[in-house]
Amino acid sequence: MKKFTLPKKPLLSIVTPSFNSGKYLEECIKSILSQDYPRVEHIIQDGASTDGITKKVLRKFKTSKYKHRIHIFSESDNGQSDGLNKAIQKAKGDILLVLNADDCLLPHAASWAIENFRKYPNIAVVYGDVYTIDERSAIIDIFKAHEFSFEKLLAVELVPPAQAAFIRRQALEKVGFNADVTLDTCPDFEMWVRIAQKFPMKHVVGIVTKYRHHDKPQHDSGQRRTTQRFVKAKREVMDRLFNDPKTPHYIKRLRRRAYASLYLWASYTAYDLGQTKQAVLYLVKSFILMPTLHKLWKIFKELRGFLRYRLTLLIKSIKHAL
Repeated sequence: MKKFTLPKKPLLSIVTPSFNSGKYLEECIKSILSQDYPRVEHIIQDGASTDGITKKVLRKFKTSKYKHRIHIFSESDNGQSDGLNKAIQKAKGDILLVLNADDCLLPHAASWAIENFRKYPNIAVVYGDVYTIDERSAIIDIFKAHEFSFEKLLAVELVPPAQAAFIRRQALEKVGFNADVTLDTCPDFEMWVRIAQKFPMKHVVGIVTKYRHHDKPQHDSGQRRTTQRFVKAKREVMDRLFNDPKTPHYIKRLRRRAYASLYLWASYTAYDLGQTKQAVLYLVKSFILMPTLHKLWKIFKELRGFLRYRLTLLIKSIKHAL
């Protein structure tokens, strides 16, 4: 198995695509400036934000004081994947991390990554765990990632937290030093699948990042992020692999499982975004592909809840009429 090398003092590149995230951007930047490892560059690729706040925040850090630590670019792009690709192309680091503008790192994150890459010289991506924070930056949960499995990754049964997943430059260069700009969204999923076909990834226990949960769907520089867009992009990545003649048979056999698991994941995601109707539809799609008692019970509960809600409205309407 291939072993990678690291310089004595590797440079770590944090790439941050940004669009109208000025409310949280300063917290993100300060978390990187507070790292306990000195050789960190922060690349901020802003998609020509229009919120007014972003420009003020960027102006604050676009000074000679930060010129060797923060590199700021602002230009329109063709969406989330294009913005990420622009940021990656500017990275000079031996290690890369994609950190959204509304997330932030814990002070030991960079040194944690370097320590684990030295400990596991054959690993291309090492990912940890994350705190989930609300819109006021209060910790509301802990997300503990699962052990890596390519099959589970492809089937969206394992979702490595992108904001806690550090990538070796050497590995990314071997599979294409870019984000896939042809995808509308979810470029991290495509990147993990591309890397993991060639090199191992590893989960290491330890919280290194804060991931921000929003009550309402956010926008990228193109449009609102929706479950439908996520499903379309992930399904496209799956289809490419399943339809490629070079793909091993054992992976092609995962097609049905992958689609069913994708729809199950979409159901949970839609619920989280308050899209109950879509959540039930995705759950039914998953059940049709791979029926399980667990899914059937969830469908029954949702339909029962929906009917109870409609009956309550009908009773209220009758009482009001009387």
